[in-house]
Amino acid sequence: MKAVVLSDLHLGATAGTATDDAFVSFLVWLVERAHPETGPWRLVVLGDLLDLLHPPAGAHDPLAALDAVAVRHRPALAALGAAAAHGIVVDLIPGNHDSELLDPDVQERLRVIVADAAGTSAALLRPKFRVRPWFLLVPGLLYAEHGSQYHALNAVADPLAPFGRWSRRLPPGAVLDLCGQAEHGGRARALSGLVPAMLRAHARRGRTDVATAAARESLAQEAGLSPDALAGLRGLADDSSVALLRNAGAAVLGRRGHVELRQQQAAVAVHKILAREGQAVPVYIFGHTHRVGQRALDAGGARLLWFNAGAWADGSYSFVEVDGRVDGVVARLCHWDPGTATRERSAGNRSADPVATP
Repeated sequence: MKAVVLSDLHLGATAGTATDDAFVSFLVWLVERAHPETGPWRLVVLGDLLDLLHPPAGAHDPLAALDAVAVRHRPALAALGAAAAHGIVVDLIPGNHDSELLDPDVQERLRVIVADAAGTSAALLRPKFRVRPWFLLVPGLLYAEHGSQYHALNAVADPLAPFGRWSRRLPPGAVLDLCGQAEHGGRARALSGLVPAMLRAHARRGRTDVATAAARESLAQEAGLSPDALAGLRGLADDSSVALLRNAGAAVLGRRGHVELRQQQAAVAVHKILAREGQAVPVYIFGHTHRVGQRALDAGGARLLWFNAGAWADGSYSFVEVDGRVDGVVARLCHWDPGTATRERSAGNRSADPVATP
C-alpha cells in the first residue's frame, strides 16, 4: 500500500486561493500516478482541511458554514471527490478548526457536496471517502492524527465529539483566537472568556459520558484496539492545568518546537501502547503546528520515524509518502511544486532508507 499524508489546508472564507490551485494540480498528478497495478493508494488529509472556526459571514451553524465554504472552494473539493471516484481511498481526520466533521450530519453533507462537485453520487463515493475520528491506524504502516491534542491550548477532553465554534467544549486556544479576531484589541478582552473556558475544560477532564463511551467502543473495534488502549491514547493529551502553564512558559521563552517535541514524545508513547496490542507501526505523522519536520526516534530499541506534514495553507505544499513494501516501509518527506506540476523531494529532509516493520 502507498499512503500520501498532508495537512492543514484551512479552506475557509477566501476564494480562489493559491492553496486551492496547488491542491487541485497535486490531486490530478496523484490520480495519474495511482494505477491499480501499483497496489492500493490512500490519501490522508490530517486535519483542518476546512476552516469552520472562521466561517464566512452569516454562517450561524456548522452546516451553513460548510455550505458557504464549499461554494468558495468548489474546485478543490471536486478534485478531492475525483480522486476518490478514481479508486484512491480518501481519509479525512478532523482537526481543531474542523472538528464539526465529527458530526455524522456534517460528514454526510460534505460527502454530498464533494460528490456533486465531482459529478458523481454520494452513494458511490461513500466506500472511498471517509471521515476518521481522532486518529488513523493503518496496520503495519502508519499512525496519524492532527496533533492538537499535544498543544495544551487546543487539547480537549473528548476528541471524539465536536469542539468547535458552536460547542461549549471549545478549548482555551480557540476562545483566544475567536475573541482576538473580533475587533482591535480583542485579545486583551478575550481573557474574560478564556478563564471560564479553562475552568470548563478542567471540569470535563477525565469525565466519560455515555456518548463518549459509545464512540470509544466503536473506534476501538474499527482500529482493532482494546478499550484500555483507547483510554491510554486519550491519557496522552496535554489537557491539564500543568500542561497549559508549561505551554505558556514555552511560548514566553520563544521555544517554537515545544509542540513538536510533545508530538515526538507522544509518538513513542503511542508506539508502546500499540506494541502491547500487537499493532505497532514504524511511522507516526502529525500536523497542526504548520511547521514541516522529520525525526528518527528510539522507542525501547525500535526505530520510529516522526513527521510533521506542515500546512498547505502556508504554502509549504509538503506531504509524507509512505510505501509499504515486502522488505519494510519507506517514508519520505516530499514537496509539491505547483509551478512545474512536478514533485520535488526535499534534499536532506527525507528518509530513503527502509524502516523495518515491527
